[in-house]
Amino acid sequence: MGLFFAYFSSNPTKPNAELGFVHALNNHGSYVYTSDTQSTGLALLMMAFFAGFLAGVVIVPKDPVLPPPGTPRWITHVSGVAKTDLSNPTPRLKIIFLCSLALYLAIIWFAGPSIVRLLVSHCIVLHF
Repeated sequence: MGLFFAYFSSNPTKPNAELGFVHALNNHGSYVYTSDTQSTGLALLMMAFFAGFLAGVVIVPKDPVLPPPGTPRWITHVSGVAKTDLSNPTPRLKIIFLCSLALYLAIIWFAGPSIVRLLVSHCIVLHF
């Protein structure tokens, strides 16, 4: 989100092909234009967010909750309810969370720009 707002304060509001600002970034009808590198970086950050969120949902320990007796069978097969104890995390779960957060941010901070440059240099431009 920080990059998104930074681009809105510093990038041009009209496309500028000479400088490479050709990808429209929309914020509720207001447009600014980003370069190939900026567009690819934003798209990769969005993908990384969704991958991290999905990993968090999958990794968090869950106990399945069975529906009460008398519940129609089709609801039992379609719905999936699980109980988590995230309000009282164990010290082990806290350490795992903090280590994974640090690793996630380190990869984004240190390897992210290199990954974006590699993709753009191979003419792979992702759009946000």
